[in-house]
Amino acid sequence: MAIIGIDLGTTNSLVSVWRDGKIQLIPNSFGELLTPSVVGFDETGEVFVGKIAREMLITEPSTTFSEFKRNMGTDYQYTANKRSYRAEELSAFVLRRLKEDAERFLGETVTEAVISVPAYFNDDKRCATKNAGKLAGLAVERLINEPSAVALKHHMKSEEMENFIVFDFGGGTLDVSLVEAFDNMVEIKAVAGDNHLGGKDFDEIIVEDFCQKNGIDRFMLSGKERGILKKEAEQLKRDLTEKNEADRTARIGETEYVMHMTNQELIHISANLFRRMTQPLKKVMNDSDMDWDEIDKVILVGGSSKMPVVKQYIKSLTDVPVVVDDSPDESVAVGAGLSAAIKERKGEIKDMILADICPFSLGTALYDGTFSPIIERNDTLPCSRTRYYVTVDNYQTKMNFPIYQGENLIASENLCLGTVTIKDLPRRPKGESGANVTFMYDINGILDIRIVSDNRSVHKVIVNKKMGLTDAEIEKRLEELQKMTLHPIEQEENRLLIEKAQRMFQESNALTRQYIAEMLRHFKQTLEHGKGREIREEYVRFAMYLEAIDQNRFDFDDFTENFWNEDDGDDVSEDR
Repeated sequence: MAIIGIDLGTTNSLVSVWRDGKIQLIPNSFGELLTPSVVGFDETGEVFVGKIAREMLITEPSTTFSEFKRNMGTDYQYTANKRSYRAEELSAFVLRRLKEDAERFLGETVTEAVISVPAYFNDDKRCATKNAGKLAGLAVERLINEPSAVALKHHMKSEEMENFIVFDFGGGTLDVSLVEAFDNMVEIKAVAGDNHLGGKDFDEIIVEDFCQKNGIDRFMLSGKERGILKKEAEQLKRDLTEKNEADRTARIGETEYVMHMTNQELIHISANLFRRMTQPLKKVMNDSDMDWDEIDKVILVGGSSKMPVVKQYIKSLTDVPVVVDDSPDESVAVGAGLSAAIKERKGEIKDMILADICPFSLGTALYDGTFSPIIERNDTLPCSRTRYYVTVDNYQTKMNFPIYQGENLIASENLCLGTVTIKDLPRRPKGESGANVTFMYDINGILDIRIVSDNRSVHKVIVNKKMGLTDAEIEKRLEELQKMTLHPIEQEENRLLIEKAQRMFQESNALTRQYIAEMLRHFKQTLEHGKGREIREEYVRFAMYLEAIDQNRFDFDDFTENFWNEDDGDDVSEDR
């Protein structure tokens, strides 16, 4: 039974598997490799995942959700149809759809997966990801850091001895890893990142800039209007990867606006985002004690790394060659699949070794509230470290060890994982009694703690916290979510066309809206009462009509400075 690899992304997700001696990316029901990480609910409670749900962001914005990966491991709630969902529960619907795609592709049941996570995900976020897998019916024993997955994929392809940096810039997160690769070994030397920096932030800045230029209060817009603006901003950003300036049109109310941007303008309004990109790079270089001349290349991966302004900015920071990965959207999924194959010890890949590291320090709090690291960030996993602590009061008979994860000097500002207490210490003056505290941390995120004093010992294993959900609660939620019906795969093509038509209706003028409404009504009637061939013919007719509308939408030609010479200037008007 195959173990699949999953890239659970902020914007898009992918699934892969090792088969016939190589990694294969698994297509979804539309024959596409990328499945949008979007979940929507209709009024009947049916659940839509992926491409259809992405259309519903405009047509049903109040019950459709995206970018929930940023809230993994938090208490944030999403509400649809009077029911609330955590980010991991929405993620479970995405994982469930990917699982179904894999089962259809492989012709067998899939029960286990290796899932990628941002390297800078803390314990709570990693726990939430594992819980999402469990809620989707998948055993997730292993998580792999996204840049580590890319490093594994890159070294499998090149097999050269080299040091390189993986700059993984996705839709919602930035991860940077410094990697040393040689022979069959991929060793991660340092990691850093920003869990709230990605392509999504460029979209938001473009929308904010557009609203400021046009005197629009974005907070007064309806959910549908915000959805339209965001969609056009994202497309504008994509257009700027192909050309130096681009225009999009957006209809707000009865007014049609022009959204214009050049790459230089994008750089100007996004200055703060570029400054934030620099911080993780600085951190990995400082943590690794390497100089730039020891680095062979910087590899850009993640969908947002395709932006020319991103590549140009990274090139401006160093003389090290900067290359965009040959498949930046797919690299993490390939690496996750390779990690799954290593776990299964498949064929020639079984001898590959990935030496990953601890992304955050683990330690305890001292009597004055300061943080005392025991395992330092960037220690190679699995690892074991011991420190000795003494009593601070005379005749003290017990010692409390709150366990924290993080880098803040003030212990309480870090993430608390639990508390371990050792009792019945010998009654001695302060400083004369104490205990050895040993932390053992493995690649699966299991922290084994052993505290040994003169006359007794305490042992505790901390497996990721349940984020407020007990095992029984998870099982109950799993049962509830499995009762909710995912939209049938065989009907997705028709539903996507309906959602596309509804979205285009909102974006069109009055006459076009009338035609779309009439054809949509007829198409729905055909679905309800027609038979196979009749439905297919109507689908093709309707799809061609919508495509023709898209092709004939108003847009601008490329900018030219000769426009003034082509007009005598006596009859100039603007219609905005």
